[in-house]
Amino acid sequence: MDTTSASLLDRLRRPEPAKPDWHRLHEIYAPWIRRQLVRASVPADETDDLVQEVFTVVFRKLPGFDRWRDGSFRAWLRQVTVNQVRNWRRKSGGRPIPTADADFLARLEDPRSALARQWDADHDAFVFERLVDVVRPDFASATWAAFRGFALDGRPVAEVAAECGMSEASVLQAKSRVFRRLREEAGGLLD
Repeated sequence: MDTTSASLLDRLRRPEPAKPDWHRLHEIYAPWIRRQLVRASVPADETDDLVQEVFTVVFRKLPGFDRWRDGSFRAWLRQVTVNQVRNWRRKSGGRPIPTADADFLARLEDPRSALARQWDADHDAFVFERLVDVVRPDFASATWAAFRGFALDGRPVAEVAAECGMSEASVLQAKSRVFRRLREEAGGLLD
């Protein structure tokens, strides 16, 4: 596993990114994109193909992607997804769209809409959970237990320290180490 300070997004933007990094991006994002396609009324039997079309665009265009503000990758991915759904609808001969979903793509595309803001919040929570799973193997079980108890579960540091058989300073250090690793991996994917 690459444990350098380069984030997944930075590694993927290199001239010849490693296949495991593309696999990781797919592993993190395919379920997320699939969920969004269902919300956009894409039939279940079409979602896998459309997920692959989204990833084809990401693969082709990510090296030229320029992150210029927090959340820009998330917004860019949202736009790629919207465009691919529009393309699919055009190619599918204008299949009827449920009335409630008729303006779904326009609302999703507008960064000021409640739907786009919800995408952003849901995206960050989803990707954070996936990244937690990605970095988990990088840490000893005691470090992970301390991080989970204190940082994720919100339990008092003294309680977690006693449960893990470590000092309070060690619990705080565990939290710091895991969050540093998460920030390294997530750079550009999350705010």
